[in-house]
Amino acid sequence: MTPDSASAFALRQQRYEDLVRPHLDRLLGFAARRTVSFSDAEDAVQDMCVRAWSAFDELRDPARVRPWLFSILRTVLSDAFDRTGRRARLVQMSRLEDVHEQFVSTDTDVVFAEVVARLDEEMLRLALDAIPEDFASAVELHDIEGFKYHEIADIVGVPIGTVMSRISRGRRLLAGVIVERRQQWALGATDLGRRSEARGELRSGHGRAPRTS
Repeated sequence: MTPDSASAFALRQQRYEDLVRPHLDRLLGFAARRTVSFSDAEDAVQDMCVRAWSAFDELRDPARVRPWLFSILRTVLSDAFDRTGRRARLVQMSRLEDVHEQFVSTDTDVVFAEVVARLDEEMLRLALDAIPEDFASAVELHDIEGFKYHEIADIVGVPIGTVMSRISRGRRLLAGVIVERRQQWALGATDLGRRSEARGELRSGHGRAPRTS
């Protein structure tokens, strides 16, 4: 390797590390909610880093590095799911939606943002694990990671309309899981309901509402 090529390699490596390193914790969290063990999540992120390094010259806009990395990681995870045959089909979607609809029709209405805000990391991971991956990833990327609709469309490779539909249905499914498990997680009616109070908080800006892009 000549001095010039060595210098160019060092500059490329430094630029890569400067752009990628700040996002590794969030990427690892995303992977951990989709793998059996933390070591599997670390392996997935490592694989993503290798692929990102190989394709680094394809990143034209450094400002878009975050969705670019999530897109690569999602491909890595999808490949792993295909190899093992594991798909997040752990619950009946129609049953969860029925549970959600029954609950919101009562006096103890579910406010999605209020419910999610009260879940710790482990509860949220279990709830997301219980719904199909297409819906779980759409909700997580939008409501938790803060991506906009068009960014999610690029990450998962579907039209924006499909992204919006998956987010809407995913929220209902996630709420259904939470409602079913509220006693196990010690989430009572005061935690899940308080319709007027929660809506008042959201209107006044004190509650945490899902992003609407």
